[in-house]
Amino acid sequence: MTLEFTGERFLTECQGEMVYEHWHRYFLAREYSAGKRVLDVASGEGYGSNLLANVALSVTGVDISPDAVRHANEKYAQPNLQYIAASCTQIPLPDASFDFIVSFETIEHIDADSQRAFLSEVNRLLTADGVFLVSSPNRPEYSDKTGYKNEYHVQELDKAELEQQLSEYWPDKLWLAQRPAFHSIIWPINVVAQQNWVMDDKGVKSYPEPLYFLVFCARSAAQLSTITPALSLLADRENSVYAEWSRTYRENRELREEVDRLRLDARTDFTTDAPSAITAPAHSSASAESWLVRLARRLAP
Repeated sequence: MTLEFTGERFLTECQGEMVYEHWHRYFLAREYSAGKRVLDVASGEGYGSNLLANVALSVTGVDISPDAVRHANEKYAQPNLQYIAASCTQIPLPDASFDFIVSFETIEHIDADSQRAFLSEVNRLLTADGVFLVSSPNRPEYSDKTGYKNEYHVQELDKAELEQQLSEYWPDKLWLAQRPAFHSIIWPINVVAQQNWVMDDKGVKSYPEPLYFLVFCARSAAQLSTITPALSLLADRENSVYAEWSRTYRENRELREEVDRLRLDARTDFTTDAPSAITAPAHSSASAESWLVRLARRLAP
């Protein structure tokens, strides 16, 4: 079966910056999935669970949508991979079943009571030495500054609110930030990079504000010792987002030039018609109409 894109969940047919956002999270999770029993909560279309199953001992994808689960089971088949339909607050699996649990862009889709129930359920399913990786949009950057309202988000969190929710079960955390951005990359090609710098256009070395948080959570610091606090970049081989921006920028420039030409032509036509307007008001209307019609024809595709 095929899923229709509604904006609620990412599909592999999508294009643009959301491709980078969603795939990047799962590639990060793959680094820590090898040989583990993995649970992917809110697995959606199923592409991420399938990616993790390439290295994990086993992967279970859980999603509340029976259609999404049916689609995932039909599209992705691996002996160590299964998808089940269930709410993130009530997952019908035994306690301490998983070494690694991931859940990306889930918590903001449910209300405060359900958020607490969801995290309690993750805590129940995670082994004593397991790690939980969660992502969440940073409300001040995602919504407050932009005025953007995602219709599928019920309760977005800022960093302090997310910290408070997670700390009830996992006192130790490693925080990462994610933000899609255009960038110029300089990297060594004959040796391994020893440092990483992120600079703005003034040369100031500083990271941008997080658009999303990714948090590795554990019951003790020792369980996070294998997590490397690394900077990573993700882009597709065709650099499609940059190519689309370049195409749009070029088209906008060409349109601005055409509008300027049309405005100049319109002023010239109006100046030519204007003397008749002084002596013949009726002709003025017809003349004005003539250049407006010509303008409309030029603008027409």
